[in-house]
Amino acid sequence: MLDHARVDQVVVAHAPLRIPLGGGGTDLPFHYREHGGFAVSAAIDRHVHVLLSTAFARRYRLKHLEWEEVEDPREIRHPILRAAIGHHWDGRPFELASVGDVPPGTGLGSSSAYTVCVLRALAAACGEELPAEELAARACRLEIDHLDQSVGKRDQYATALGGVTALTLAPDDSVEVNQLWMSEQTLAGMRDNLLLFFTGERRSASGMLASLVERSGDPAVTRNLNRTAEIAREVVSALDAGDLPAVGALMDEQWALKRERVPDSVTERIAELRNVALGAGATGAVLAGAGGGGFLLAYSEDPEATRAAMTKADAPELPFAIEQRGSTAGPA
Repeated sequence: MLDHARVDQVVVAHAPLRIPLGGGGTDLPFHYREHGGFAVSAAIDRHVHVLLSTAFARRYRLKHLEWEEVEDPREIRHPILRAAIGHHWDGRPFELASVGDVPPGTGLGSSSAYTVCVLRALAAACGEELPAEELAARACRLEIDHLDQSVGKRDQYATALGGVTALTLAPDDSVEVNQLWMSEQTLAGMRDNLLLFFTGERRSASGMLASLVERSGDPAVTRNLNRTAEIAREVVSALDAGDLPAVGALMDEQWALKRERVPDSVTERIAELRNVALGAGATGAVLAGAGGGGFLLAYSEDPEATRAAMTKADAPELPFAIEQRGSTAGPA
């Protein structure tokens, strides 16, 4: 048990959202525990924020997408909060409020960013120094093992560590982390030529991935995910070389593989918007999450033309840059 003789009573925590760059689905336990996995993501300068205060609190007062006030944390309806408090808190009541820079369910890893952010805030309020990789592992255990959600591991590591992160996932559940060094020129190119557009639709990532998990014994799914991991390694090689056009070109096969393994991931609206982007300067475009809605990530050598076409198609852009810092917390 930690010594709580002196801890900050008010803590604010932040966790960045992420864009996927390759390997989606290979970080799901059903796949990497049999075949291994490889995935790469980049944290962006859009965040989830959590404010936690133990000052004079007599009950748990929680503000997320709704309000909750309970005496017994086992009565908390929000599953992530209930599990986080049950496994990583000392029982003191507190007030907690959270807000995100983008709506949840839009494919930017907001659920895992929320998990990481809550765990970071709880650790800070306990005076616990929690290394980024342990924070990510703790978030994975909470979502995958305690909550039994159909999610992978890349989002938790991306938001906990920041920057561009490549993960090698072994069948024994170990994770090898490689944080890629990006030159200033490459980072500027990612900021200027990688574009995010909101499709106007939302969905549950866990719900979308559940249909893939149900097909875990299908040889076609295994072949698809093995090729997906190979493409992710090619993306890392391209990033190491500063070859962003190659990253954009690899999006085409990633799109095809995603559509093959999860056909429902591509709605009519998403397919239409992708065609608009490709017809206006983009050389590649993929979904930023499990599919069914959320953001479309495009690579364009003519970003102004792509922006203009997507604006006309009523798909607003979310400007972003790569966020080098992972999740942080400190006194408010």
